[in-house]
Amino acid sequence: LVKGVAMTLTKNVRRIAAGTLAAAALGVAAATNAHAHTTSGCTVEPLTPVYSYTQSNGVKVLNYRISVNCQSGRTAYITQERYEEDGWPNPDDHVGTSTFSARGVTTLDNYRTLVDTESGQEEMYQQIRFYVRSDNGVTSGWTGWHKSGVRSFYN
Repeated sequence: LVKGVAMTLTKNVRRIAAGTLAAAALGVAAATNAHAHTTSGCTVEPLTPVYSYTQSNGVKVLNYRISVNCQSGRTAYITQERYEEDGWPNPDDHVGTSTFSARGVTTLDNYRTLVDTESGQEEMYQQIRFYVRSDNGVTSGWTGWHKSGVRSFYN
């Protein structure tokens, strides 16, 4: 009887551990899509800025990419704001704004020079908001602002 209890306990512990690992894996998968936002048939995601190249004058150029996936007959109208992140109590530095429209499945590329706002690394990110217009003229409201991940770059 004692042997049977220990064996049942061990099986249950293994099941709980397996369930916990599966739930953790689902949490990680969900976190990778945490920045994608959908409204009215379009999904738009501000991607973390990436280094693209260095100009001949030594200035680095970043690519602020935006992933767009719209159903047929729909167009996303996107406003992008780019920032250099600062710690409290300093506000983040707004370094530029751009607007785009996109249909279908695409990645928008927006190449911008790396700013020089402080000594050390620049912590760059973007935020976007968008609305959707269908070919029959129906227009959604604006979404809220959606922030990308932050990436640090040396000047």
